[in-house]
Amino acid sequence: MTTDRYRRVRSLHHHCVRHVDRVRLLGVLLASAGILAGCSGEKKASAAQPRVIKQGDVPPRQSVVDFPAQPYRAVGVSAGGRITGTIDFDGPIPRDSVIQLAADQMGCGQSITDARVEHSGPRIGGAVVWLTDIRAGKPLAVERRFELSNKDCILTPRIQAVITSGTLNVASEDAALHRNRIINVATGETEGIAPFNDNGEVVPFDRLLSKPAQLEVVCDFHAWQRAWILVFDHPYFALSARSGDFSIADIPAGTYRVKAWHPVLGIAEQTVTIAAGQDAKLALKLVQPAATPIPVPAPVTAPASTG
Repeated sequence: MTTDRYRRVRSLHHHCVRHVDRVRLLGVLLASAGILAGCSGEKKASAAQPRVIKQGDVPPRQSVVDFPAQPYRAVGVSAGGRITGTIDFDGPIPRDSVIQLAADQMGCGQSITDARVEHSGPRIGGAVVWLTDIRAGKPLAVERRFELSNKDCILTPRIQAVITSGTLNVASEDAALHRNRIINVATGETEGIAPFNDNGEVVPFDRLLSKPAQLEVVCDFHAWQRAWILVFDHPYFALSARSGDFSIADIPAGTYRVKAWHPVLGIAEQTVTIAAGQDAKLALKLVQPAATPIPVPAPVTAPASTG
């Protein structure tokens, strides 16, 4: 082989080797990118991608808590006003129901009394009242730890209002199997599950209350167990006492929309004008919406007791 021909062959060989190395390097980079994308757990956004229905999800419903168009701002409130009032219901109030339990409902006793409505005559307790359109006012409370407990196979408190960015501790005081499913009413999606095998257990949720929402809590093993949690990003809400009385204080002067809600008896809404340093009195009357079936998750069979 001549010297010139040897040089040409060697040059071609080096060129091919460099090309192969570049292809291999590109392959490694692409594979690494794929691995990193997979580790992130993120999916590409696609408007055409349907929501995956998971076990326990239910059809979405109209939420009584609207997602605000603007964030809430904490400002100084001087000479704030106050709303005081009562909540009534004009109609027959459902009586407490007694649920007779089968022998295999371990840890729940022989019967359960389900008190659906707390009231004193026509006055309704346990209704949540709030300002729907307030976007600036007093700071949020520093303490944001809330509790929900399985006690005597009933969820308590049945109705509560909480602040965003708090922690919800779900607990069980029962020597019974529970699996509490927390559902976002507006989406129908399961936001969290708290399983219990015995009493004294606590499951904390520190991300569940991240935004305003209406949450419904059910038990996969006991169909009668229900609770409701309204999540607000402002402090202007209250829960009515058994006497039907409520009070919301330190409200900046202005005109607001007030809403009251009870999961059994319905909704009341009214506009109120607050003058600086003055009280405004309201008499709210709940109106029961048209009867519609309440969606429930697919039933789940509790594991057989080995005791």
